Amino acid sequence: MLQSLPTPSRSLGISSNSGGAIMSNWKLLGEFIEPYDERNGNNITNVLGLNKNKEFMPTVANMDGVELSKYKVITEGSFVFSGMQTGRDICIRLGMYLNSEPAVVSPAYTTFRVKKDSGVIPEYLFMYFYRQEMDRFGWFLSDSSIRANLDWERFTSIAILVPDIKVQRSLVATWQGLREMQAQNERLAATLMPLCRSYLQDLKHKYEAVEIGPYLELCDETNTNSEDYPVVGINKNKEFMPTVASLSDVDTKRYKIIKKGRFVFSGMQTGRDICIRLGLFTDEHPALMSPAYTTFELKKDTQLLPDYLFMFFKRDEMDRLGWFYSDSSVRSNLDWGRFVQIKIPLPPIEVQRAIVEVFQAAQSASRTAERAAALSKEICPALIQRAIHS
Repeated sequence: MLQSLPTPSRSLGISSNSGGAIMSNWKLLGEFIEPYDERNGNNITNVLGLNKNKEFMPTVANMDGVELSKYKVITEGSFVFSGMQTGRDICIRLGMYLNSEPAVVSPAYTTFRVKKDSGVIPEYLFMYFYRQEMDRFGWFLSDSSIRANLDWERFTSIAILVPDIKVQRSLVATWQGLREMQAQNERLAATLMPLCRSYLQDLKHKYEAVEIGPYLELCDETNTNSEDYPVVGINKNKEFMPTVASLSDVDTKRYKIIKKGRFVFSGMQTGRDICIRLGLFTDEHPALMSPAYTTFELKKDTQLLPDYLFMFFKRDEMDRLGWFYSDSSVRSNLDWGRFVQIKIPLPPIEVQRAIVEVFQAAQSASRTAERAAALSKEICPALIQRAIHS
């Protein structure tokens, strides 16, 4: 038989001797949220789903022939909840809709709102469930079915800390600052990246295409002095990362030294991965690369900027070209001789600098958005702990 739910003090580890003042700050969800069921009578066609990161996304379901009138409408500030597979995924699938334009979700979801004058700010409630701690707690509360669901009754019996409204506003303002930073930079990157792509496409019609080979110079500096530099590799996104290979008993004297401004190239599995594995090293301090990589730099006084060359190889179009150039071996490699035959348009240096600046601004905005998103996730536990201990 299903046991009764733990009391708030037992389920959340609060001492029963903590005193009435502290206990009164904990409320069951059911006290301040209410389900609502508005169906799609306005023919809204923006159908969304909810992922494990508690983010809304366009539905991946096949909507051909689906009658959308049965779908549930969500508006700004409303919540969507699904208790399905909470235990399996170790995730309470819950999202707060922040867009001003209404959308619809599957009728399988539960939609709810925070009651007016409940003393709870909706954003604070979402912050509370944005933590991994609550996902683990949902897993603990989920039932013993194959899908390990968290039903609505048990969900609404979860107790959360509800601090003074001023404290909630302070925590929400801090968190929303990061979220707005993320949104602003995502919008900036979304504007600049298409501009870069259009500009590069336009260059192909204005300037002569040249083979890159005459502008490149191999550099084969090995670690003969056994310098204790970090060992890195390149991923499919053309980013350097710490090596995943075991370095136990590895003599790094044969490893290649990579310095700022140099390129690293690997033609292995280009066709299989549809990716030219290429990186431009920008760190101030040197690193080591496996001797299997080819290292090169641009010749001195050449009329080709490293960042411009790298920008061209960041495009999907170049990865597809690398796949086309790759050989017919099992690994579909792109050898050096074929790589240097690739052509790119070569505008004047000042034109290269201009497009590089736009590209770098887009890249910077994208990285800032990613950092803000990660930090907003990381900061939630600290902010809630601050509320608990204040």
